[in-house]
Amino acid sequence: MRILIVSHPALDRESGAAQIALNLAAALAERGHDAVAWSPEPLPADTRWWNVYQRQRRAIERFAAAEGPWDVIDSPAVSATRRLARLARGGLLVVRDVQPELLYLRDALKRELRLRSPRTLFHTLGGVLLAAALVGGWRRAGLVLCLGSREREWMAGAFPRWEGKLRTYVTAPADAEKGVLAEVRRRRTPGSEAEGIRFLWIGRWTPHMGTAALRALIAARAGSADRFTLAGCGAAAERELPEEWLRSGRVRVIPTFRRADLPELLCRHDAGLFTSEVEGWGLCLNEMLESGLPVFATEAGGVDDLRPYFPATLRPFPPPERLAPQPPLEDLEANGYQARFCWEAIARAYEEAVLASLAGRDARRGG
Repeated sequence: MRILIVSHPALDRESGAAQIALNLAAALAERGHDAVAWSPEPLPADTRWWNVYQRQRRAIERFAAAEGPWDVIDSPAVSATRRLARLARGGLLVVRDVQPELLYLRDALKRELRLRSPRTLFHTLGGVLLAAALVGGWRRAGLVLCLGSREREWMAGAFPRWEGKLRTYVTAPADAEKGVLAEVRRRRTPGSEAEGIRFLWIGRWTPHMGTAALRALIAARAGSADRFTLAGCGAAAERELPEEWLRSGRVRVIPTFRRADLPELLCRHDAGLFTSEVEGWGLCLNEMLESGLPVFATEAGGVDDLRPYFPATLRPFPPPERLAPQPPLEDLEANGYQARFCWEAIARAYEEAVLASLAGRDARRGG
């Protein structure tokens, strides 16, 4: 099959959505498909927030038309336009979600309405238009791939008429990174209890990532020797956190880091934190758990799908005051984790979902 996999972000492995597109395309190519990962980036220099979606859509449509025909066009929902559906008419239009955009939007609008700022009406109107585009993309798709079982369950409840075309997929670190994470797991040594717990939090500094819960935890540990590293959070965290936390060294902010720096970052900490209120998956969960870190996680993202494989190290948030002695780490080969959370298995499941959708469509047409 010829498969076009669209990523809104530039095809750079520093971006989570781009990582998924690149890993999926490479794994599908290994299975014998002509799979192309493509991004509309870079967009024109005068692109602004109010016209970015329109320009992405037009660029995707031009590329799909010029480089087709395609058996499968795999697009984010907001770019799954009528024209793209027509371009995929001989094949299949797949909407593959990488984050719960409608839930993010709902969460952002709730916060905006509480603020009652002069921008509220304007943002609400923009949110309604974006929601309409998302729902339209799901409606046009012949197959909707939800990232994780939690999103699949929400979609089935919110849009029961589409349940027949909903499927679940999962994500994982690139196969080339798994050996590095396994090495961190092997050489990990616990820190000294007298020096406190070294916590690691990775994510964008945005409310739906649970920044309020994180701040509350740091404040509650003010009398302890615990330390917190916040990584990949941009410059906003330093602006919003109390200066005393930063000056004392209790909180260390790493606004950005390269993926090459991730193994050392994982190695230097005793526990991970995952505080999201709304989350697509949170690849950092896989990375922290595969590296042997116990992770204290809220019930969001991929937690439900990962918990069966990490009964000892995936624990509820918030963490206790002291870490219990670490039980033996899970055997990720024996318990089936590595067999499911690898890109060969993810690509095989993707192929099966696509072929089943094509067969079902052909049967309906024949009937």
